[in-house]
Amino acid sequence: MADRRVRKTQAAIKTALITLLKTKEFEQITIQHIADEADINRATFYQHYLDKYDLLDKIEDEVLLRLQQNFQSYAENILTTLKEEREAHLVALYKGILEIISADIVRYQVLLNIHRNGEMEQKIGQTISGNLRSIFPEAETINGVPFRYFHAYIVGSMFAVIKTWILDEARPSVDEQAQYIFQLLYQGPWQNILNESQEGAGQKSI
Repeated sequence: MADRRVRKTQAAIKTALITLLKTKEFEQITIQHIADEADINRATFYQHYLDKYDLLDKIEDEVLLRLQQNFQSYAENILTTLKEEREAHLVALYKGILEIISADIVRYQVLLNIHRNGEMEQKIGQTISGNLRSIFPEAETINGVPFRYFHAYIVGSMFAVIKTWILDEARPSVDEQAQYIFQLLYQGPWQNILNESQEGAGQKSI
């Protein structure tokens, strides 16, 4: 019963901060604001969190853990299946990530709109690095590319594409976006450009 009460209180505090962030800058929000929104007293807040920065860290870590768990549930299938079956598993992986985000879209929008974008991107980068290391624990290169450069490219591109989708008021459906991410990452940007230019040239010649 006590654990359930703790979880309920922590959930109320987290929801309070997310609600406040819809209308206030993070630096403007005080512990009293959070306590009032969560309908608790300040002492109760401090029983669970050191300060508002600790609370925000916990919220960010929580959403990233969900994405990490989704990756782990698909990673083994991607590595062990036949090449022709990997496309379906990769699309399913991206779809799983997007479904998690879509179910809690307001929280992600708020987290990406505050002035800690760099810290959120860094945490996402660490998560992706951990995912890659779980697949290639000893690798210094990925297909000849130094690991740090491969990692930087993946982090930057994934963060930008997913952030754009989260903040897009006319965002594509989860299924459509999963296919877009697969196409961008699996084929690469230049291959997509070359395919488009070849298709355009073919249309002109008709």
